[in-house]
Amino acid sequence: MTIIANRGTTAPTDTPHEIERYPLFDRMVHWGVALTFTYLLLSGMALAYPRLAWLQTWLGGGQTVRAAHPWVGVVFTVGVVLMIVQWARQMRFEPTDREWVHRMRAYTRTGHSGVDVGRYNAGQKGYFWFVVVFSLILFVTGIPLWYPWMLSSGWNQAARLIHHASYLAMLAGFIIHVYMSTVMLPGTMSAMTTGKVTRGWAAWHHPRWLREKEGAGE
Repeated sequence: MTIIANRGTTAPTDTPHEIERYPLFDRMVHWGVALTFTYLLLSGMALAYPRLAWLQTWLGGGQTVRAAHPWVGVVFTVGVVLMIVQWARQMRFEPTDREWVHRMRAYTRTGHSGVDVGRYNAGQKGYFWFVVVFSLILFVTGIPLWYPWMLSSGWNQAARLIHHASYLAMLAGFIIHVYMSTVMLPGTMSAMTTGKVTRGWAAWHHPRWLREKEGAGE
């Protein structure tokens, strides 16, 4: 197992050279999922919490929100399925991921684990599968809420409870994801906006992935 020495607390920025991390289609899928989830997040709050019902005004009105929420949920789920098709193979866990988990405390402090990470680290892989699992749970439990006649009142209440708990879990994960992509790890957001990152960022966070791209002549 190769370990990369910790060179400080921030990613090196000594070279302006950029390399592609995400092609256009990957970014479109990512932002499609992000935007639909944001709508579902806000409309779900408006529907679930009376004190937040005022959000419905900003989302087109109460009737629009009730009609749009499940359909946007379908679009969101389609986006997640596309993410699975695009990235599932790259999100398989490997031996170095165990070492990354052991060093996660150092990573949260410095943004660098010291592990020879490939395209994705164990945290990114874990969040990917977290999103996949809970998105599918939200979709399945949302169907009887959309068509309450499908199940008995007891099962509908169970579906509502699971749906709400899954929503809260997704909200917590979303907040952490946004924080890490913007504040905690500078330079990460450009990967999903321009599709490119600096070579220094890649060498700091994903050194093995950088070597593989260089070896492929990219």
